[in-house]
Amino acid sequence: MNRILSILLVCFFLGTSFHSDVILDKNYTLVLEAKGCHYQVSLNGKVIEEGKTYSRVEKTIQLQKHLNDSIDQKINVLMSRISREMDLKTTQAYVGLRLDKGLGDSTEMIKEVKLPTFPYDEDPQQPQSIGGTIEFQLGVKN
Repeated sequence: MNRILSILLVCFFLGTSFHSDVILDKNYTLVLEAKGCHYQVSLNGKVIEEGKTYSRVEKTIQLQKHLNDSIDQKINVLMSRISREMDLKTTQAYVGLRLDKGLGDSTEMIKEVKLPTFPYDEDPQQPQSIGGTIEFQLGVKN
């Protein structure tokens, strides 16, 4: 009986001593700035923010509850026309996304995407929509 108990204790100690808890750092925020368009922001395939704006709008989105358990994360942004009759140039449409990581009292910019329309200003066939992607990996807390 003592031998079985000691074997179980050794197995328990070996199992718990080599187990590592990996805690992912999920302190990320997304700063959205948009004007003159319909915008949609999705994280890992799920829409987290969308709206339509004629004037300038700025929002800060906390990403902790939207991140999945994978290390790799993907943010997609889509900017499209407010209506079929008004092209992106007419409404001076743009969307800017900035991904920040919180580091104690400060923040660090990880990546930024800007979806301007000026490359298409002289194009007679204005695009219906413009999109962009931010791919990043979660850090690991010690």
